[in-house]
Amino acid sequence: MSALLAHRYWSREDAPGRIAIKQALAGLKVGQRLRLADVLSTVPTEAPEGEERANVPALVDYSSTAIRAGGVDPETRETELSFSSEQPYERWWGVEVLGHKAGEVDMGWMASGRAPLLCNHNRDEQIGVVTRAWVDASTQRARAVVRFGRSELAEAEMQDAQDGVRVNVSVGYEIRELELVKQVGDVSTYRVTDWLPLECSLVSIPADMTVGIGRSVQESTAPHPVVHIKTESPKEQPMTQATAEKPLTGDEAFRNNVAAISRLAGAYAKWLKPGDESRAIADGADAQKFQDLIMQRMESGATDVTTTASLGLTPKETRSYSLVRAIQSQLQGVNVDASFEREVSKEIARITGREAGGIFVPPDVLAMGKRDFNVGTPTQAGNLVATGLATDLYTDVLRPALVMGSLGLTILPGLSANLDIPRKTVAGTLAMLAEIAAAAETQPTTAKTTLSPKRMGAYVEYSKQAVIQGEMGIENMLRSDLLDSAAVLLENQGINGSGSGDNARGIRNVSGLGSVVGGANGLAVNWSHVTGLEASCANANAASTNRAGYLINTKVRNTFKNTQKGTNLPFIWDNSAQPLNGYAAAVTNNVPSNLTKGSSSGVCSSLIFSSDWSMFVLGLFGGIDIVVDPYTLAKNAQLVITINQFFDFVCRQPGAFAVMDDALTP
Repeated sequence: MSALLAHRYWSREDAPGRIAIKQALAGLKVGQRLRLADVLSTVPTEAPEGEERANVPALVDYSSTAIRAGGVDPETRETELSFSSEQPYERWWGVEVLGHKAGEVDMGWMASGRAPLLCNHNRDEQIGVVTRAWVDASTQRARAVVRFGRSELAEAEMQDAQDGVRVNVSVGYEIRELELVKQVGDVSTYRVTDWLPLECSLVSIPADMTVGIGRSVQESTAPHPVVHIKTESPKEQPMTQATAEKPLTGDEAFRNNVAAISRLAGAYAKWLKPGDESRAIADGADAQKFQDLIMQRMESGATDVTTTASLGLTPKETRSYSLVRAIQSQLQGVNVDASFEREVSKEIARITGREAGGIFVPPDVLAMGKRDFNVGTPTQAGNLVATGLATDLYTDVLRPALVMGSLGLTILPGLSANLDIPRKTVAGTLAMLAEIAAAAETQPTTAKTTLSPKRMGAYVEYSKQAVIQGEMGIENMLRSDLLDSAAVLLENQGINGSGSGDNARGIRNVSGLGSVVGGANGLAVNWSHVTGLEASCANANAASTNRAGYLINTKVRNTFKNTQKGTNLPFIWDNSAQPLNGYAAAVTNNVPSNLTKGSSSGVCSSLIFSSDWSMFVLGLFGGIDIVVDPYTLAKNAQLVITINQFFDFVCRQPGAFAVMDDALTP
């Protein structure tokens, strides 16, 4: 089970494993011990019909510390570090103290010379090896010597460690046995009397590594390992009554704030966005500021479902996701390891509260389109069968660029029901009054916009032979064709959707937008139109943010590259990072160039400006549902894939947008 899914499992107060551990620990008396494997082996877990019961996932926790800059020997490529102590750490089940007495730490694996040094606890990114490890009885610490490898990543990590840039070290370990050593009121302190260190890692953001699937320590010696990620500081000292009563400073204050932020993040997860917790820690771990952020989100009246819905797949994990394996997992008699793909589907189903008709695919891996796909037809899969095929030269069809995401629109994945987004439309008004004149009643006006699902669907037919013979498989073709075709349609709806019938309402057709008008028959686009769009938003009191920018097509861009702002002035398009009026500019031919204004038939282009593109929201309802039908075309040895995605767009503040629909280009 991956770190992300394990973290979500254990963060649920109703998680069967969590309940079982709490119940077992509650029955202990001071001095008694509990073997966790004995408890977790009896915990019932759900499993699809025909599959064996899944193990309870590993429990993953994170905390922070630093290593000494310049401590790496450039010749031996080694450095010594301390990776654990008896410093108490608060967990959801009580206060944890890792034991370092004789017999409490199993150093067999860590001292074997084969334990890995990883990057960010990612088993696919080994940057070195633990060459030696031991317990220092005099200081009650576990120490290790690690040696960096010579891969490109290892070289970079070693240099960053030497320079004091990569400073955080973590250790992954398996808990086997706990002893209740102290009970003060409701606070229970447990000593870990049997535990196994498994790996060391250099980490970028301590205390929150749950940003992707596949980062946990995998199951090894115990049937149901409980794994924590913990870090160690050279200055850590065991907590005593004397030190607890003193004001916290330095590393101790930082750790306490990290713990407080983590507790707040768990309790108020639905009000947070992915990365909020890690950013709060990276920015100095100020728990009060993090609490203020939560209060601001709560006062806004709308939850941000990206926290519970976004799986946070890393680019590497997204690339490793196989659509073909997801499809094959639905076919009887096909032996394929699609555990990763099924795991992702189960998590989407749990988050959204609905079951897939076939298998859920995360939105950042695939979208929808339509294409028949067979080996026998050269223009379909036939050109992918290996006959000295240059797969690196495969060329896809030309499509409009997909750019709205780069402008900063808000994406809410994993919705399961309609979502109302409130906004204030008219502010309350005040008036100047005489000394004893009565004040008039005034009250603001509010409105709401609603995200409700619109269906985008397609099907694709392909032969079983294509799966067997395709050197590129059909993986790249399916990904590029379905993903790009669907993304083009999705973005086209976001720009041009009419809002009637089965269509979403694109930004051009939202009521209340600002506008710039060229003329009765359109007008050649010029500098005044560019600034006029900006002014329209400003005049509506929509101040420009770091997500302000223009959305145009290629014809308009070409015109701007050849049109001066005025006599002896620079060209409108200046080729900088913010090439249009000092703002970002995204270019796609999803922005129409075939509009009609008066006698200018089918030749007018749109220009769109927003002072804050995050005011435009894309809602994705559930995951992409892929159903494989092996029967309808079975006589042709073909499979039919049906793909559905429900989505919608809404505009939170129309005044933050302005559109020109009658721009003429040469």
